[in-house]
Amino acid sequence: MTETDSQYAQDELSEEERKAIETHKYFLSREAGRDVGMGYAIAHWLVHHASRWRHERLRKDLEDQWKEIEKHKWIESEKAGTDLGASAAVDWIKKHADEWRRHRRGGS
Repeated sequence: MTETDSQYAQDELSEEERKAIETHKYFLSREAGRDVGMGYAIAHWLVHHASRWRHERLRKDLEDQWKEIEKHKWIESEKAGTDLGASAAVDWIKKHADEWRRHRRGGS
């Protein structure tokens, strides 16, 4: 991966990914006994860790989102006096999903 490729890759990374790479760079540099540089850290992380990291992040996001949907379903079903089932899940998605994702990613 060239320096240009590295810069392009860095521009395409999320803030969470950049933080993970900074941590990865720290440990690579410590192991090497010198600063390995951001380009190398990005390339190494993309090749060796990105797929697993992204998979785990997605799994955790889906799990946490499901918990929020279940809470919403319970609250709305209690208010209605009956189990609203999937309609409460759809309601949460329409009303809260975008905001939840923005908040989750640190956006406003």
